[in-house]
Amino acid sequence: MKLGEKQYELVSQYVGMLDTIEEALNYVEASFTDLSKTEGDQVLPEVFMAIGQISESNLLLKEPFDEEGIQNALTGFDTVTDQAWKLDGQLDNSAFKQSIVQENLSPAFSAWKATIETELNPYLTH
Repeated sequence: MKLGEKQYELVSQYVGMLDTIEEALNYVEASFTDLSKTEGDQVLPEVFMAIGQISESNLLLKEPFDEEGIQNALTGFDTVTDQAWKLDGQLDNSAFKQSIVQENLSPAFSAWKATIETELNPYLTH
């Protein structure tokens, strides 16, 4: 399947947003131990907003891509949102927040990102 111009743009921006989220999660993780990274508490809510945007974008991507691998990868994002929800109402609990981000959210996102990129990257190389 070859993507139309708008679909290509959507997939390209989507993959770019995944890199941005990964960078943000890496910053938040580093902020727990590196005191010079003082913006971790401001970056984390932005990560949550971006996760919400990915969830919405996944609905848009499910339509043009009927391949099972992509469908499964898009559905697999639920594991990431499940980890993010563990932090709901817990952002003031630093130890809990650090534990969830480092041991659950960040690894779940990285694993999912690798899976979805494996599925989408072939569409981005012409």
